[in-house]
Amino acid sequence: MSLLSKPRRRGLLGAVAAAALSLMAFAPAPVAAQEWRGWNIHAADYPNGRGMDRFAELVGQRTNNRIRMRTFHSAQLGQQDEAIQQMRLGTIDFANFNLSPLNNLAPSTAILTLPFLFRDVGHSHRVVDGAIGEDIARDLEAIGIITLAWYDAGARSLYTTRPVRAPADVRGMKIRVQTSDLWIDIMRAMGANPTPLPFGEVFTSLQSGVIDGAENNWPSYESTRHFEVAKFYTTTEHSNVPEILAISRQRWQRLNEAERAILRDAARESAVFQRQLWAEREKSSRDRVVAGGATVIEVADRGPWQAVMEPVYAKYASTPRMADLLKRIRETR
Repeated sequence: MSLLSKPRRRGLLGAVAAAALSLMAFAPAPVAAQEWRGWNIHAADYPNGRGMDRFAELVGQRTNNRIRMRTFHSAQLGQQDEAIQQMRLGTIDFANFNLSPLNNLAPSTAILTLPFLFRDVGHSHRVVDGAIGEDIARDLEAIGIITLAWYDAGARSLYTTRPVRAPADVRGMKIRVQTSDLWIDIMRAMGANPTPLPFGEVFTSLQSGVIDGAENNWPSYESTRHFEVAKFYTTTEHSNVPEILAISRQRWQRLNEAERAILRDAARESAVFQRQLWAEREKSSRDRVVAGGATVIEVADRGPWQAVMEPVYAKYASTPRMADLLKRIRETR
């Protein structure tokens, strides 16, 4: 026999239901998922593309998909100059940028693009992963770009429609450069006619004779099939510019400290992954372009190439700030 009469049971059940409704009313609403858009100039299977996808995967896992990232590869959201402006406006959330188009916005980035700066890849990693990289990242933050990690971009060399063996051979050639005063001056120091162009226009410009050459690393030379229209690759290795994995400052300011820590850790892990892929890709890309008919001209002595860069260093490393950064980079062991 029930210990409670029916009216009392109905009253008790009603009170329980009311309490449950009250608790539901004051319970925190579930956090809405954030949909992030990412920009990448390279193809999805490029080391940078795979690094960015790993970054997105790790962030998704560690935030229980509260932050969902989608990378638009192959410059689907515009060329790099456009993407930089979109990130500063907050319409692109994360991206992998080359530093050269940032030189005019954050001048300290130009120090890392100076020719013949790093002794080797390990030296480059120690510089950007340490205090010097943090100093430059603060300058990028001031223009709305938060640097989370540094990716490899390999040594850049000249590739042309006719053979180049010495600086004299470059004289008068129209060489594509990125939109950067420094890169224009580097090519002028070689005696070339620098021609700023979007990366996506290089193939057709080589094909049509608008330019006589460009400069880039092995994977870019191979993945874009530029070797089909500029068959001579001269290993000047004049530049070894690292790249950044970054997010918009506007997006960053809306994150809490736990979310920021997740993003930093995921970005650094993705950089380790990307650097490993890069080393593997450089070798395979060189093998592919040679098999595809490209001629590799090995530069045994870079002394003559370095000598013509003295005016570039005089111009870009002359201020106290840049001179100090250069000294610290050279002293990094």
